[in-house]
Amino acid sequence: MKFFLCYTLLFFSANVFSQQLSGKVTYVVSMSPISDKKIDSLLSKRKTKNPEMNDWIKNMFKEIPDIKAYLEFTKKESIYYVEEKMKVEGSPKLNLNRISAGGDNKVYKNINTREYLQEYKRENLLIEKKEKKWKITQESKKIGEYLCFKAIDIESTNTKKKPIVWFAPSIPVSFEPLDFNGLPGLVIRVEMAGGRTLSASKIELNLKEKIEIKKPTTGKIISEKNFREYMNMLIESRMRKQ
Repeated sequence: MKFFLCYTLLFFSANVFSQQLSGKVTYVVSMSPISDKKIDSLLSKRKTKNPEMNDWIKNMFKEIPDIKAYLEFTKKESIYYVEEKMKVEGSPKLNLNRISAGGDNKVYKNINTREYLQEYKRENLLIEKKEKKWKITQESKKIGEYLCFKAIDIESTNTKKKPIVWFAPSIPVSFEPLDFNGLPGLVIRVEMAGGRTLSASKIELNLKEKIEIKKPTTGKIISEKNFREYMNMLIESRMRKQ
C-alpha cells in the first residue's frame, strides 16, 4: 500500500509539468566483453570451417565499442535513432552494439494518432508496434538525479534473462528507446541478456531549440505478427538454399 501511494503521488505530481514537456535523451549502448572460451565454443558449432571468417568473427566479438542512441520527443511525438556508423579506412565497421540498438532503423511514436512505427529498411517495411506488458515491482533506486522503479518485460521469450527496465515517473512521458514501451515514465536504463545495457547518459528537457519530429513514410506498413511470420519465412528459405 505504501509503495502504491508513493508511486501514485510521484506520478500525478508531475502531470502539470508533463503538459509542455519536450526533450532529448542520449543513451549509451554497451555490451560486456565476451571471453575467448565462449567465442571458440560458438565457432566450433559452425558447419563451415573458414579460418579467415573465424578470425573476422573473433575480432567482431572482442572489439565491441559503445555507441550512442537518441530519443527526441515533444508533447505528442517521439523519434528514436542510433548514431551514424563508424568507418574504418572508408568502410563501415560492423558493431554488435549498433545492431542491437536498432541500426539504421528509426522508431516513431505519436500518442495522439496512436501510430507506433519501427523502420526495417532492409526490406523497405514499417512495422506497427504494440505496447508491451510489464510487471512493475516495488524495487527502486536512484540513477543520477532520478528515482527509478524496476519493471520486468513479462512478454519476453528469452529464457535466460528477461529485459529489466528502470524508469522515472518524475519524467511522465509515454516515449521510450527502441520498443521498451508502455511504462508511465521515461526509461532511464535497460538491462538485457548477454550483458547488454542501454543507459541514459544525458537528459535535456524543454530545450530552447524547437524539436521537430519527422515521421518515417517510406515503406510498406506491416503488423508485428505478420513481420515475424515474414522473417521466419525468409530464414527458412535461406536455410533450404544452403
